[in-house]
Amino acid sequence: MVFLVLLWIILFGTGLLVYLIFPLFGRADIFPDVDPTEARMQTLSLEREQSYSALADLDEDYETGKLSEKDYKELRAALMQETVRIVSQLETAAKTDVESEIEKYKQQKRG
Repeated sequence: MVFLVLLWIILFGTGLLVYLIFPLFGRADIFPDVDPTEARMQTLSLEREQSYSALADLDEDYETGKLSEKDYKELRAALMQETVRIVSQLETAAKTDVESEIEKYKQQKRG
């Protein structure tokens, strides 16, 4: 019985020690740096796909008679505004990304 308690203390202590020391040895090695621009582009792309899906579902609901024409027009207008916002952000981010890549290239070429 004493052996099991001692074994449990050793295992628990080792686990606790690893848990406490782990942050000190560079978690960055385990989790690589994520480019914020790329992460934002992925998020916007996902939002765009969700928006397109919502518009398709809305059209289907209207065609099957689940929505009145008034509700359909209101919801579709709101979804279209959101979709336009997302697509314009994607285009702006893409242009900005291209411009930043050109600037990086120029700097590398110079120096």
